[in-house]
Amino acid sequence: MQRRTSDRTGPKPLERSCSTIRPSAARRGRARSTVPFAKQQEYTLIVLGASKVGKSALVGQFLWDTFISEYRPTVEEFNWIEYNNDAGDELLLQVIDTGGSHDFLAMRHLYARTGDAFIVVFAANDPDSFEEAKRIVEEIRERNMKRAPILLLGNKSDLYESEGDWPCENVRKFASAQLIPFVPVSAKNGHRVEQVFGELLDQMQGFHPTIMTKRRQSMPSARAYSGIDISEIERIAKKHSKSTCVIS
Repeated sequence: MQRRTSDRTGPKPLERSCSTIRPSAARRGRARSTVPFAKQQEYTLIVLGASKVGKSALVGQFLWDTFISEYRPTVEEFNWIEYNNDAGDELLLQVIDTGGSHDFLAMRHLYARTGDAFIVVFAANDPDSFEEAKRIVEEIRERNMKRAPILLLGNKSDLYESEGDWPCENVRKFASAQLIPFVPVSAKNGHRVEQVFGELLDQMQGFHPTIMTKRRQSMPSARAYSGIDISEIERIAKKHSKSTCVIS
């Protein structure tokens, strides 16, 4: 997809940033943001879905225009992008790529409450992942009090000639009933990925990425800018690891 360039007086196009993986506790303790919180508007985009549906690959396409072919199970990865415009407004977008394992449902509950926008992903060739996506959408509706926008994505559309060949049934019917948009995409070839991410961000009140330009990338601090407490996520993960430990 080609982007249109603009003259000096027109809006600047959205640029991508690289992502960062949540650092160790020692590194987080040293991390500091030089931008005063009071001068920034902060937004969090959460990417949710079952395991192996291509969440990380979609995030990679959005951030770097690159397809990540190697599968690597994700617990959570925080991607931080700072934007500004000609008027000097500063906005921070946090993109959280979540794990799809049922072992981390407590984390998903936390994300569902706190996100400003959601992308829920399922795989076109996996009906079970669509059922999981339905549960996630319903949970967001129940827990999120912000009326945050939700986008349902059917990834791996490149595996089929048409949507009618998908084994997943009633996808559009479900999306219509939930009053959310549904878009078939392909992380492999990048089909519609940048477009749908941009359209979702445009639905977030006050965030208009088409007229913003990426300024820099920040490292996570002890408390996420979105209001998600990273220490709370660590507590949940630690509790889970203890509860699933088997002594023989």
